[in-house]
Amino acid sequence: MSRTGADSPPDDLENDVEETRNSVYWHDTEPVEVGEPLDGDASCDICIVGAGYTGLWAAHFLAEAEPAADIKVLEAETVGSGASSANGGFVGLTAGKVLRRLLWYYGREKAAGVYRSGARSIIDIGRFCRQYGIDADFAMNGVLQVVTDRKQLARLELQVKRSERTGLRGSFKLLDRDEAQQRIGSPQVLGALRTTGALVNPHRLVQGLARVVREQSVDIHERTPVTEVRKVGGRYRVTTPTGTVTANEVVLATNAWQHSFAQTHTKVMPVWNYLMVTEPLTDAQLSRVAWPGREGVSNSLSFAHAARLTADNRVVWSGGRWYYYDQRDTDRSHLRNDAAHAELRESFARFFPAWRDVRFSHAFGGPIGWSRTFIPQFGRTDDGLVYGHGYTGNGIAPSHTGGKILRDLVLRRDTEYTDLAYVTVNQPKFAKGAMGDKGAHLFIWRQETGDRLPLLLPHPAALAPRSFFAGRAARRAAGANR
Repeated sequence: MSRTGADSPPDDLENDVEETRNSVYWHDTEPVEVGEPLDGDASCDICIVGAGYTGLWAAHFLAEAEPAADIKVLEAETVGSGASSANGGFVGLTAGKVLRRLLWYYGREKAAGVYRSGARSIIDIGRFCRQYGIDADFAMNGVLQVVTDRKQLARLELQVKRSERTGLRGSFKLLDRDEAQQRIGSPQVLGALRTTGALVNPHRLVQGLARVVREQSVDIHERTPVTEVRKVGGRYRVTTPTGTVTANEVVLATNAWQHSFAQTHTKVMPVWNYLMVTEPLTDAQLSRVAWPGREGVSNSLSFAHAARLTADNRVVWSGGRWYYYDQRDTDRSHLRNDAAHAELRESFARFFPAWRDVRFSHAFGGPIGWSRTFIPQFGRTDDGLVYGHGYTGNGIAPSHTGGKILRDLVLRRDTEYTDLAYVTVNQPKFAKGAMGDKGAHLFIWRQETGDRLPLLLPHPAALAPRSFFAGRAARRAAGANR
């Protein structure tokens, strides 16, 4: 990618990436006290492995449903130390490419069910924060899916058609170039789709959720990595370096780390994505770019970039290509990736040229759990373990829904949640070992190449953008008047 001319940052910012802190920005917004590890052997009704959103929502909903149940949560590091606190804080619906796959493989009813559950979870997370006094900066600002080239316009056209096929017309609003640029002041923007969504401080949310779960008499043991889960007789033995837990039911909820367990090794792949956070913008800097609604923003590439404002007026800029490290490596040394952060700096300068002089204070990354279908997976393994994972970079809202799915799977209930596509659709697996490594690299190359190729097939939106937006607006107005 070019680093010359208008595409590159000013000369005095060339070393900006190297000077940033390679730490998770959100962790600076609220200090935490690390809980005690497991100390010796224990027994319980339900053992949950993983204290991120998935595991903690499951614990919360299980404790609500069965207050007398003895529930223990085991966390390898600290609460939310994985993707739950190292993401952009977007609480949104499933991406458009997922809708395509849902419609193609599973039909309109299943696709619509996924979207309806996600929309409910967005609202319910806000209610949860208000009910329990969690100061997570939850803001129901909506999300703008913007397009920055004609190929993305074609993708937007297809997404609109698919959304209408599933009866989701009322959950989005199409904006032409002028309307979109009034919502987000980037000269790259050619149009946008405004959808339901919210923004949140993900670290404060997961810490608040952990507090609520502890108040429900659930034990959370941090610094307690699980090395093996094995069925012995009619119960499960969960082994850790500091003790063993024997449980009637076990939930595996480690998302990108699910490959650590033999039962789920091939179900999900860990791929890394990266973020950068600016220093707080001054009022003068903020005034350079129109962003009146402070929505979350993402473009329509396969490897999309995304932007949002924090409560203290920093810009979070994230996304770009995925990185896969062989043998499913999730070592924390990959938190720093100079190539990824340099690309983010350049793409930020192109999208927000008025902020080319803004400096970044934090640069970090983390592994996301990639499922082959791009939708989360829930179910039981052959030996009866309950699992949930595979959010593929969009997990805050689906993990809330997932907590209810896991509750009902553990309690062996047939409900609207266990009937969602997350549970009932086919769950193809990844290959093991070197073949799995090659497959991951091939997929990333293919997606990158697809983003760079020109538009190959004609689409009305790409050939005549004004007519496309005007026609859609006219049809929407006619429908509203009927």
